[in-house]
Amino acid sequence: MELLILGSGGSMITPRPGCQCRICVEARAKGVPYSRSSSSMFLPDIHLLIDTPAEIASQLNREGIDDIDYILYTHWHPDHTLGLRIVETMNMFWLGKLVRGDEPKKKVRICALSRVLGDLKNAYGKFFDHYERVGLIEMAELEGGEPFPIGYYNITPFEVEHPNYASTVFLIESAGKRAIYGPCNEKPFPSDPRLKNPDLLILGSVYPNGPLKEGITIPLDNRLRKEGQFSMDEAIERVKSLRALRAVFTHLEEEWGRSYDDYKAIEEENRKHNIHFAYDSMKIHV
Repeated sequence: MELLILGSGGSMITPRPGCQCRICVEARAKGVPYSRSSSSMFLPDIHLLIDTPAEIASQLNREGIDDIDYILYTHWHPDHTLGLRIVETMNMFWLGKLVRGDEPKKKVRICALSRVLGDLKNAYGKFFDHYERVGLIEMAELEGGEPFPIGYYNITPFEVEHPNYASTVFLIESAGKRAIYGPCNEKPFPSDPRLKNPDLLILGSVYPNGPLKEGITIPLDNRLRKEGQFSMDEAIERVKSLRALRAVFTHLEEEWGRSYDDYKAIEEENRKHNIHFAYDSMKIHV
């Protein structure tokens, strides 16, 4: 099983345009892996994409990816969905359609849990209606806790009981290997026993110990701690409680105030826990 991290950044890309903090200045000068685009992942074996941030076209061009059969969505937030036009960009030749009557190259299956699909349609209903009408997409509702077979993979979605909207953690299984992908808003983490003992846990929204950008610390009673973000200590405890063999933390915010080198140092400090930090173009073999 191979997983390709297309985007390892958070809700804002690194470097953030106009920002002159040390993280953005360095990322602007050095590029990947210091720069980070928003969160997305690709499974090359089955041409499956999870989430479409605004930068998805650049991510696909960077990696030489020219074919997508499935798009799965974790939740509706703009940093995970604003690139949904990629289905049109890749598969529709409008001049050919309007002059010769050409059909789209293919129809992409858009898959998500029922509540996530509802959120997506509330946010982008006209886009999806248009793309269905011209034959670019087919919408498929996933059932929580039920495996969705694609080739020799099984993808099982688990709904996060978030108080304000639906989000998803995916269990990815193939050839006896098991990986969990929960890039964002996966707190409280689903308690299903099938999520125990993964070969790989990819967990998002983990903020490092110590002051963040501009010296800010997150108060204990702040909603960031309660509703969406894991502290490093919480994330490591999650790795332990799930008995994950390896963990990769993604969705790394520019506002955490940490560079690629800073994250490598944190990895070294926590070597005994076998944790790593994602970066754009990271290939993970399980």
